[in-house]
Amino acid sequence: MSPTDDRDGGPEDTHARILSGLNDQQQAVVLACEPDVAVVAGAGSGKTETLTRRIARLVLDGVEPERILAITFTNQAALNMRDRAARYVPDARRIRLGTFHSIALALVMKNRHAMRLPDKISVLDTEDAVASLKKVAAALRTNEENLPRAATINKILSFARNTERTIEDVVHSQYPQYVHAVEFVQKVSSAYVQFRRRNALFDFDGLLEALAKMLEHERLGPAIASLFEEALIDEAQDLNALQIRIVRALRSHDVRVMFVGDPSQSIYQFRGASPDIMFTLIKECSAQVYLLETNYRSSAEILEVANAVEEAMRKRIPRELVSHCGTSGLLPRLIEVDDKAAEAVAIVDAILDRKNEGMELEEQAIVVRSTANFRHVEAELIARKVPYMVRAGVKVTEAGAVRDLLCVARASLNLGNEPAWMRILQLAPRVGERKAAKMVEAISGCGSLQNAIGIVLDAGLKNEAIRPVAHALRLVDDERGGPPAARLRLALNALEPLMEAEYRDDWKARKADVVAVIDIAHQHADLDSFVSSLTIETSIEKKRMGTVDPNEERPLTLTTIHSAKGLEWQAVYVPSMIEGHIPTMYAQAPDDVDEELRAFYVLVTRAKTHLEFFKPTVMPDGMLRTASRFEGVIRDHCGRERGARVPHGRRGGFGVRIQPEAVELW
Repeated sequence: MSPTDDRDGGPEDTHARILSGLNDQQQAVVLACEPDVAVVAGAGSGKTETLTRRIARLVLDGVEPERILAITFTNQAALNMRDRAARYVPDARRIRLGTFHSIALALVMKNRHAMRLPDKISVLDTEDAVASLKKVAAALRTNEENLPRAATINKILSFARNTERTIEDVVHSQYPQYVHAVEFVQKVSSAYVQFRRRNALFDFDGLLEALAKMLEHERLGPAIASLFEEALIDEAQDLNALQIRIVRALRSHDVRVMFVGDPSQSIYQFRGASPDIMFTLIKECSAQVYLLETNYRSSAEILEVANAVEEAMRKRIPRELVSHCGTSGLLPRLIEVDDKAAEAVAIVDAILDRKNEGMELEEQAIVVRSTANFRHVEAELIARKVPYMVRAGVKVTEAGAVRDLLCVARASLNLGNEPAWMRILQLAPRVGERKAAKMVEAISGCGSLQNAIGIVLDAGLKNEAIRPVAHALRLVDDERGGPPAARLRLALNALEPLMEAEYRDDWKARKADVVAVIDIAHQHADLDSFVSSLTIETSIEKKRMGTVDPNEERPLTLTTIHSAKGLEWQAVYVPSMIEGHIPTMYAQAPDDVDEELRAFYVLVTRAKTHLEFFKPTVMPDGMLRTASRFEGVIRDHCGRERGARVPHGRRGGFGVRIQPEAVELW
């Protein structure tokens, strides 16, 4: 499905290249012309390539690139889509694209005067939002009751805002232990709104709320929507109520919308997503539904399991995935083993067998519902010198040293960004929360950054260790130091003594993260746009490696289902195919069971040719484990076998016997 390099032909030749290699269903999506279109894209069905070709086709047929809006769930996915479309039609590089949050930020900044916002606004990441809520809650808290912590309050408020439910409803359904504190949480919410308004601060949810309000405004809405003619919404199964509100507002202003997703892969219920949302969209838009059912990833044998899992769901769109790869002759396997120690040995044996057959480690993955269920396998990998990595996406703003430098930039841009000021001031030894708060209070009313630096320097007369903070602030603000990246490097040099002391155990690795982030600043003309975009878009992947030098061979992957979404491997191994893990012990209500089936469907469809489920039968106390209720769904499509018994000397993989109890508790 790759385009040719011949660009000398006319529009007809380009049209032919755009459609070349696509199957009939994909071509129908590329050429669809209805006002509202829903694309139900099965796993591995070439969704991204199809959307890419549609963008190219729209531009080729005369839609101004700037009037095409593509919304994805990661910035990298958006950029990838744009670059691939530009291979067919170079003008496609000019389309508007990004995540919901990045697009909201751009439109808020562009229209801030119409919204009576100041020139300088800041975006709070999750940690800063929690810090702000902590301050607000402290002023309202009493010692009479057990009240929720700031992090919990943030989750309650965020879920309520994204699902557009009341705080009372969310607390009663999600946090019943805090029903007595509903009024307190409501007061904190109101005070938090005032705090953000007073200091020109937006959190992530606030950006989406602002975009929805702008699009719904009687004058501002039509003006913003008139910028766009076509909107493509990717991963529509993961939209929440607030994002749907934005999509509805675009539609109300006659923007043609194509939303693309797979309800059977909606696994972010904890964020407010639900397959019901996509079903509702299809119905209320009277959208023309297109199916993508040809799977280009998995063998026919694996898709038989996937189709069986999907058929067990109560809510789904009727369809059947068909393998473009055909049969492999390899049935998925359901392997029964004695206990978790035997399971670990069996999984690593299978991994090394595949390697001996020519399959690289990087083409193999262990996928679990929760990380607790691969710790025993991890021990076996370490003992047998198998290099591995654990996938865990960490937002760049959650990496401590990176946050420190970003907070210097945030503080320089907005004197009212209290969380940023509190963080950088407390980098200095002997500056605790109370001293920092006193300085922040003085800084908030001082009128300029130079005056703020003066306040920090005055504090430095008593505590010289704080002077690097003042120096870093001056350097990052001084445009004579060059573009943003250069000024951030100078600020890092100034702060390095404090940061090295703070992160002494692993400063070298943390500094590498900071330098990598500074390199991103080369893409931005000013500090403000860099800090804002980084806060809402950029992630760095932190990986925990095994005991072997990763340069020797690319490692095996250990991952959860949620982190595996969108990825694929030649072979996938599934430990603990037992009740309580798959599905989780919390899946009791029908909707919860459906959520677990969707997660299981995502897991199954990550595999290309090899899929193996492992079922330990005995608990540490000798009691029999309960088989997963999902085993009955897949049993008829799997080969079943009994794993070999493991000599005691190999249990746990360290060359000595480790009791199963120790593995369980680990």
